[in-house]
Amino acid sequence: MTDAVFNALQQALALSIEMVDAAAHDRWELVSELDVRRQALLPAHIDAFGLQHRDTLQALHAHNQVLLARAEQMREQVEQQLSQHQYNHRALQTYVTSAR
Repeated sequence: MTDAVFNALQQALALSIEMVDAAAHDRWELVSELDVRRQALLPAHIDAFGLQHRDTLQALHAHNQVLLARAEQMREQVEQQLSQHQYNHRALQTYVTSAR
C-alpha cells in the first residue's frame, strides 16, 4: 500500500506542477481539468499517509499555495476590471442622457 500511495502522491505532485504552469499562463480550464485528475489520485483517508510521504505532501502544499495565490490575483484583477466596466457604463449612460 505504501508504494501505491507514494506513486499516487508523486503523480499528484506532477499534476500540481502542471497546474501551476497552466495558471501562470491563465489557462484556468486546464487547471480545473488537471485538478480533477489530481483529486482522483489522492487517498480519501489521511491515515494512508505516513512519515515517508512528508516531503511529497509538503511539495503538494507549496504548489497549492502558489495556485491559490495566483487564483486570488486573477480574482482581484477580474474584480477590478468589472468595477472599471461598471464605471465606464455609468459614464456612458450619463453622457447619452445628457446628450438628449
